[in-house]
Amino acid sequence: MANDRWLRDQLEIRSLIENYSDAVCQRDGAAIMQLWADDCRWSVPDMQGLENVVGKAAIKATWEGAQKLFPLTFLICVPGNISIDGDSATARVYTSEVLTSASGELRNAVGRYDDRFQRIDGKWLFTERVWTMLQHQ
Repeated sequence: MANDRWLRDQLEIRSLIENYSDAVCQRDGAAIMQLWADDCRWSVPDMQGLENVVGKAAIKATWEGAQKLFPLTFLICVPGNISIDGDSATARVYTSEVLTSASGELRNAVGRYDDRFQRIDGKWLFTERVWTMLQHQ
């Protein structure tokens, strides 16, 4: 039975990560916000103003602002490691992102999310996502 729970948790967390990718590609802010816990944090330490975005409202406002700058965003997230401890989990997630700026400039970035999750009311949600750029063009 313990193995069934572990497998189910792995699949649910992978699904959460995949749903995030899909919502970003679909430019669906409402779908993205459903994936976050109320008490959450998003961070891109290398980007001014994104070092410590705390709370769903702040994350939503930041994401919506970025959408105005990038009319096309294509994001693929691939979990490299998921570690589960009861109702908490962490993951290392590799990303490949293609962006087109409002001026038509194409940008490519490869990075890594260091994620934290919490099972809340039976559902896995992001509590923290810290993105590190590994390479960009």
